[in-house]
Order: sequence, then C-alpha cells, then structure tokens
Amino acid sequence: MRVEWNSYLSPVGTLTLVEGADGPLVVQFPTKRTSANWADRLRKRNRDVTIDTGPCQQLTNWLAGYFRGGPRAFPFPEYLADYFVLEPSQIAVWRHLRTIPFGKTCSYDDLARATDIPPRAVGQILGSNPLALLIPCHRVVGKDGGLVGYGGGLTRKRWLLNHELRAVGVVLS
Repeated sequence: MRVEWNSYLSPVGTLTLVEGADGPLVVQFPTKRTSANWADRLRKRNRDVTIDTGPCQQLTNWLAGYFRGGPRAFPFPEYLADYFVLEPSQIAVWRHLRTIPFGKTCSYDDLARATDIPPRAVGQILGSNPLALLIPCHRVVGKDGGLVGYGGGLTRKRWLLNHELRAVGVVLS
C-alpha cells in the first residue's frame, strides 16, 4: 500500500499530512508525542505501507478552503479502519464530532452522554484522532465552556475556534 506524506504551512503552524488512495489519513500538528505516531499506527495495521512524499492534493485543497473561512463539509472517512486499528468507541466519538457545526462547540460531558462513553475515555479518543480539523476535536470544550485539552495546544484551539466564529459572522470582543 502506498501513501503520500507532506507538510502544510497553515496559519496555526505546520501540519503533517498523509493521504492514501481512499482519501485523507492524517492531519496532525507535529509534537513530540505525535511526530512519528501516524507512521507507526499505519504500519501496525498494514505492514507493507510505502510512504512517499507527494502532494496530498485532496487534503491541501480542503485545508486551503477551511483557512479561507469556509465551513468545509467532509464525509466521515469510513475507510480509516482499513488503515488503522480502531475501536468501535473511537468511531462512535469521531462520528459524533462531525455533527458539531462549524463555529459551535460541545463539552466532553455532552459528547460522553451522546456516545455513552465515559468522559475520560472520550478525552483519550479525542487525543487519538488522526484527522485534526476534518474530525473537529478542537470544538470540544470543558463543561463550563473553558478551553481544555487539545493535542495541538490550547493556543491553536483558541485560534481555530475564533477563526470559525469570525467565519460565521460572530464578532469577538
């Protein structure tokens, strides 16, 4: 199996992109914790993965539209289970994340109730999301509405939420 790897310079920093024949596989903010994680996770499921530098065109187009301010629909990537070892709880949480509208948030507790998965497990599942922005874990906040937990860091989370609010016409003070 061949996948393309590239990086994308966004307003919130460089993103690692990986795209397979079926579509996007990885959008991650490089951190110590995640820098090689995506390749290891791909190889756990598919030992014959070949990773080549490539344009990741579908991802690049989607990200360019998102950062221009457009709410960007993206179909749930059903094919992820073909590339990664996934638990049903991960799929349930990630599917539900996609129902949070552009410019809106929900709490970890709301997400836990909606998926019948404990809040702590929800947090761990959000941390394992391979498709930052496409599966919008940045839209999950604490029960008091405060910014908590985000693999890309709280500064990026704040920027992303403010970006979406501006795009839908909410004036920030």
